[in-house]
Amino acid sequence: MAALTLRALLLIVHLPLVGGLTLDTISGDPVQFPETEQCRERGATLQHTLTGGSSQAVARLEDVWKPAAGYKDRMSPNESVVLNRSNINDQGLYGLTCGSEEKRIHLNVITSSEKSVPEGQAAGFTFHYFTAGELGRYRVERNTQLVFELDLSSGSTSQGSGFENRTSVAPHWRSDGDLTLTLQGVKPEDRGDYFLYVLKDRQRGHLQAVRMRVSPALNAPEERNREQITCTPQPPCKEKTALICVSVAAVLLIAGAFYCGQKMPRICGSKVSGGAAAGGAPTGLEMPPYTDTPVPVVVNGHA
Repeated sequence: MAALTLRALLLIVHLPLVGGLTLDTISGDPVQFPETEQCRERGATLQHTLTGGSSQAVARLEDVWKPAAGYKDRMSPNESVVLNRSNINDQGLYGLTCGSEEKRIHLNVITSSEKSVPEGQAAGFTFHYFTAGELGRYRVERNTQLVFELDLSSGSTSQGSGFENRTSVAPHWRSDGDLTLTLQGVKPEDRGDYFLYVLKDRQRGHLQAVRMRVSPALNAPEERNREQITCTPQPPCKEKTALICVSVAAVLLIAGAFYCGQKMPRICGSKVSGGAAAGGAPTGLEMPPYTDTPVPVVVNGHA
């Protein structure tokens, strides 16, 4: 009886979990457990299996999914379990108990590098792997969609939709293990999260992530137009210059006539008044008649 009971316990402990899902997220990004949205069994739980085999409660389903004590700062009550920001300690195996059914969810939290590539330029995704005698497939995905795949045994390649004839690795990848992927002619729709890994025995290894942004092309029309806008000095206005010259000439003429009337009244007076006397047009600069009045000489205070 004791042996039968022990065997029954072992069967319960090693009962395979139904279903399975692998999630990839970049550290710091939100992560949603979609299986929890499908479960509506009140009392359902999501547990995180820790190193050493212990587990930690993440959330429990009541009317909505509510966070456990250690997750209240990163999760709000919701229709599904969503961590607002992930960290490296979140990775690992999760068990979803929904009524009599259990599901396994494996979460990968990956630190990523970031790059910004101008539209139309080439992007390089660095990846090195021990390829001598290794079997398996090298895969690159963008937002879970295939970008490039290389069979490390046969050397055959395949490309995802939208990436045809734009992806390649160096021809000597087998001898030096350089699997750096080159993506030619980057387009705005190429932006996103790229995951690079080797798939062997149905297991993914050497998982890496790159978050790529696409910046405007260096020779975009708006850039060219911006370069052509320059501040060109305007040529001097001829009409304005002529008006200034006439004004200056008039001022000089008036000043000269006034000076002449003060210093040489006999000469200037006759010429200026002569215009009107001769029947010419009056000028407005006519000086009063000159009188030769002798100036008394004062000697010792007497005239």
